[in-house]
This record gives sequence, structure tokens and C-alpha cells, in this order.
Amino acid sequence: MPICNQIQINNSCRLIVWKTSEPLEELLHSVSLTPKEEVKLNSFGSQSRKIEFVATRCLLQLSLGENVLIENDEHGKPHLINSDLNISVSHTKSYVGILIGDKYTVALDMEYLSDRVYRIANRFLSEDELDNIDEKNKILHLYQHWCAKECLIKMYGKKDVHLINELKIAPFSPGSSTFSGQVCRADFSETYTFQYLQFDNHLLVYSIKKANSY
Repeated sequence: MPICNQIQINNSCRLIVWKTSEPLEELLHSVSLTPKEEVKLNSFGSQSRKIEFVATRCLLQLSLGENVLIENDEHGKPHLINSDLNISVSHTKSYVGILIGDKYTVALDMEYLSDRVYRIANRFLSEDELDNIDEKNKILHLYQHWCAKECLIKMYGKKDVHLINELKIAPFSPGSSTFSGQVCRADFSETYTFQYLQFDNHLLVYSIKKANSY
């Protein structure tokens, strides 16, 4: 499970991406699972989902130690046990990534770049956002918007949010080093800045924000 990318974003936030090439049996030898985690693992029917689950915990334990555990709240948002750090997790194809922040809220999303995004673009983008899409870099630009909106959901912490009406991405070009978006709800309104990486036909978008700053 070689680390393919590790970035110290600032003194408090670290991004780590691993490529999972090992079979499940080999990964299981590298991790300590609690009885609750073993039950969760066995509940997955897909072998790829099992690998993602175990690989995430391998990466977490190698980064923070075996006593640090990860649990999801009622909204699916991950939280660390035995640590005050914040975490965001994403996985796609054969990659798993974690973004860890100390006193920062963090969000991370990774996607494999494919033309399937054309079929669903109008489900998550407003007309104004669609009009802003660069035709020369259409797949990348669409996925930048998609990943950013996934990050907004993770920052907000709840999934009952409307992708078009309540998550807004400000106009930007696909080559921009940063771009921004906003959660717009009656009970919550906050703007976030995004950065991204491209590797092996994948896109990774992340956002960090000082905790309790709003």
C-alpha cells in the first residue's frame, strides 16, 4: 500500500493518498479491527467496499496509531475516537485518501474522471453553473464542481441538502489554483475555498477552514 501523495497543507492539516493494490487478506494483516468494525466489514457484500473499509483504517492507524478509531455519526460524517483531530475520508477505484486537521474542519473528495458525469450534470449543477463549464476541459470542470459540492456536504455535516439550490459554486476556470463555494441554507450559510490535485486520471478536491470561525 504505497503512499502516492502526501501533502502537509499547513502546520495543522495533512493530506495522505494511498494506492490500494493488495488483496483484502494482506490488508487485514496490517490492521487491528475492533469487534464492531469486524461486524461492519462482514456486512459489506462487495469485495471492493471491504478493501476500501480496511484500507482506510490501515492508513489511519499508520498515520495516528492503533488506538485512534474512526466512527460515523447519524449523518455519515466520520469522527475520530481517542483523538481531537478532525478527519475527512474519500475513496474511489483503487485509491483511498484521508485529510486530517487540528483545529480545522476539513473536507476531501476524490473521483475517477469519466464521461459518465455528462449524464448527471444537470442533477447537481444550476443553469448558471452549467453555463460556466469550460467546453475544452469539460470533464475536469464538471468533476471539480461535483467534488466541491461533495466537500460542501461534508463541511456542513448533513446530507439533507439540495445540490442545486443550497450548494453554490462561484464561477471559475478549470485551471484556477483555488475556487470557492457556499452552503446556502436558512439555518446555515458559509463560504469555503477549494484546492485540487490531478493524478492517474483521478481528481482530488479538498477544503480546510479554521474551526469555530463562524
